[in-house]
Amino acid sequence: MQDIADRVGVSRCAVSLVLSGKAKSTRISEGLRRKIIDTAAEMNYTPNELARGLRTGQTKTIGVIVADISNEFFGELVYHIQRRAMAYDYSVIITNSNEDPDAMLREIHLLVNRQVDGIIMVPTNNSLHVANHIVSLSIPFVQVDRFLPGVDASYVILDNFDASSQLTEKLYRQGCRRIAMVRHETSALNGRLEGYVQVMEEHGIYDSCLVKNIDYSSEADDVRSAIDELFKEEVSIDALIFQSHELFLLGISYIRTAGIDFKNRIKIATFDKIEAFALVDFPLTYVEQPIGEIGREVVDILLSQIKGSNEITQKVFKGSINEI
Repeated sequence: MQDIADRVGVSRCAVSLVLSGKAKSTRISEGLRRKIIDTAAEMNYTPNELARGLRTGQTKTIGVIVADISNEFFGELVYHIQRRAMAYDYSVIITNSNEDPDAMLREIHLLVNRQVDGIIMVPTNNSLHVANHIVSLSIPFVQVDRFLPGVDASYVILDNFDASSQLTEKLYRQGCRRIAMVRHETSALNGRLEGYVQVMEEHGIYDSCLVKNIDYSSEADDVRSAIDELFKEEVSIDALIFQSHELFLLGISYIRTAGIDFKNRIKIATFDKIEAFALVDFPLTYVEQPIGEIGREVVDILLSQIKGSNEITQKVFKGSINEI
């Protein structure tokens, strides 16, 4: 700004007023305003948002922490978050926790040091201390896709209990009685287990041996072991629910590699619509989330908090059950 002021022959204050759109209200002439704008363009001036943030207390930047950026679901979610943020003239810094609470804490510190105005976070398992740390810093933040019980913060999620209940009930009505579930061992998605268990118990067919827990740290090995156990002849399952599309891809890949014949005797179900479904050559039932609505809603809630709202908003969306 000082360089522009020197070239035009005015004060730095005048340049600041013009470039911040306040020329008319401060009675700066149209000729001078035009000269300052043209000079700024010639000199390739771009505003220093960090410096502006130091003066205004806001950087017009939000941080987003997802669990796994390579995950197709989170990639699409970030796309909608970024589009919504841009509509409000906000920039987005995207980071990745890899389902590691320690990594999540490091990303929080990185975003705080970048002076973001607020944070959107996908909680990992065992990350309650991270969420409470954000609360203690008095930084606006909203949880998305998952939420941590006991944290006094807003969240935007799918009604996992309802979606899982509907999915399990649909399989039951199709004649399935030995319905298995392969799930990530995380409290953040307990609703998907609870919905399944309730329906199975209501029909008197629940068998805890049909639930296989998968640890993120040994995901591929655990999925292979789960498939081997569930497809033993004496277990005789007639339906298999994968709690996430990551587990679905790992499971189906292993089933094909192992040469397991399942198409005519076992129904497959999963969560989230992904592009790989175009290659599916067997009947598939899946839960589709309104990802666009979720992404837009979480940005709206965060910006409301950034502008001063103290209201805790907990938005729950319904999923839809679809078939291929």
